[in-house]
Formats: sequence, structure tokens, C-alpha cells
Amino acid sequence: MVKKIVLSLIALVIIVVGASLLVHFNSRKVAEDKIDQYISDYGIPKKDIKSEEYPMFNSLSAPKGFTKTVYVKNENNKDNYYIFHYDPSSKKVNFSGVVEGSEVSIHDKLIKKLKYQPSDKVLNQD
Repeated sequence: MVKKIVLSLIALVIIVVGASLLVHFNSRKVAEDKIDQYISDYGIPKKDIKSEEYPMFNSLSAPKGFTKTVYVKNENNKDNYYIFHYDPSSKKVNFSGVVEGSEVSIHDKLIKKLKYQPSDKVLNQD
């Protein structure tokens, strides 16, 4: 009797964890597709992307959603990079850039120091 209860609890835990992971990876895939479309709309050519960071799980202190960090080839300053954040509640991608080590918004004048500037399509989405 005790073995059945323990096995039932283990099975329940496995089902709940499996379902949670399935939902997470599906949400992550949707977010990555939306972020990739936004990057394309922004105007960063795929061939000029040096590397991307897209963590499997965000830290607990990070805002809800998914974040992709993009580093481009031949950027004038190595401390400059692009951050794209997908917010699942609003279903929107938000952009910020890191310029000379400081994070700035899309409307900040320091954005002009980045190699790629936001396209009109991206600017009109805000």
C-alpha cells in the first residue's frame, strides 16, 4: 500500500515537471521566433552576428520573459551589444542596447554609437 502511494506521488511529480518543462520550452520557442523576427526587422544582418546568448532559464531576478543578447562582428567598441527581451504578457519584443558598458533604451541618443540603428519599422512599433 505504501509503495503504491509513493509510486503514485513519484509519477505525479514526473508528470507535473514534464508538463512544466514542455510549456517552458514551447514558450521559449515562441519567444525566440518573435525575437529573431524583431532582430530581422531591426536591421541586423544574420551574417554580421558574431554570437548570441539565449539562456535556457532566466535568473530569478530577471524580468519575466526571455532575453537574447546579440554581439555583432566589427563593432567599434567591444562593450557595445544589443539586448532583445520578449515579454509574454504583452507579446512584444523590447530592445535596449549596451553602449560603452551602459544599458540605454531605443530612444536614447547614445544608441547612435551602435553599428546598427533601429529601422523605421521597429521605431514605428513603439
